[in-house]
Amino acid sequence: MSFDVIGRACLTASAEVGAQVVAVVTLPGPPDPDRSGQCEFDDVAARLGAELIETSDANEPGCIERLRAVEPDILFVVGWSQLLRQPALEVAPGGVFGMHPTLLPRHRGRAPIPWTIISGLATTGVTLFEIVDETADAGPVVDQIEVPVAPDETASSLFEKLAEAHVALIRRSVPLLLAGAAPRTPQDPLRASYWPKRSPLDGIIDWEARAAFVETWVRAQTRPYPGAFTFLGETKVTVWRARPADGGGAAGTVLEERSDGVVVACGEGALLLEEVEPAGSALLAGSAVSETLRRGDRLG
Repeated sequence: MSFDVIGRACLTASAEVGAQVVAVVTLPGPPDPDRSGQCEFDDVAARLGAELIETSDANEPGCIERLRAVEPDILFVVGWSQLLRQPALEVAPGGVFGMHPTLLPRHRGRAPIPWTIISGLATTGVTLFEIVDETADAGPVVDQIEVPVAPDETASSLFEKLAEAHVALIRRSVPLLLAGAAPRTPQDPLRASYWPKRSPLDGIIDWEARAAFVETWVRAQTRPYPGAFTFLGETKVTVWRARPADGGGAAGTVLEERSDGVVVACGEGALLLEEVEPAGSALLAGSAVSETLRRGDRLG
């Protein structure tokens, strides 16, 4: 059960290590360009001889009946934003299993990749766990893989690392699950922590913050996410890439136009905006950034 590229990679990997895929549950197409990582599954389902079940609600009776009809032993939920209710959790006698891109029980909840970078974590990971009830990310742990977080990590690079860890976890865990030999270690609720949901509006840049924080803010929300953003007058400007620079002045003020972007003052220090995208305009990089942002302009 998935609608994203990580789930698709895990689906293929599970088949390669011995699973017989009988059905794939996914969202109706075509993919929504505003939904990070969404992809199609019809071709891979056809290649594996699996029934394709398209639904926007995995808990609706029709979906449950179609799942029961194919008699799955195990159900994997990888990249599906809806919590499953009890009828869905009962369709697979061998268990329902989810993947979460943190080291559970720490950092349950939403938007783990942006929060990992914003929080300054040096290590994160992926957890394969059993979904035993309607509580999010709380079931017994089957296995985990740690993933280092670089000081200059971006959402893009961390997404790729975590995608690889998902596949590695599937490859080593599916044979154990098929053999009935996979461990299930209960999570310690006393050590659980939670990250809240983020929306695109949460990406607004506060130029009063220190430059290092604003740079982290940008890295945490770059592709494949909607991006950190600011305003030039009424025009929304998404900042895809930036790095700290020398300079200072009134927060949000464009201080300098350069060949590699424009320098903007922060609450402390300054930031070089290397790649931006004004609403309704093309992506701008390097010296082209000054086509929209000029010395003396005030952002915010």
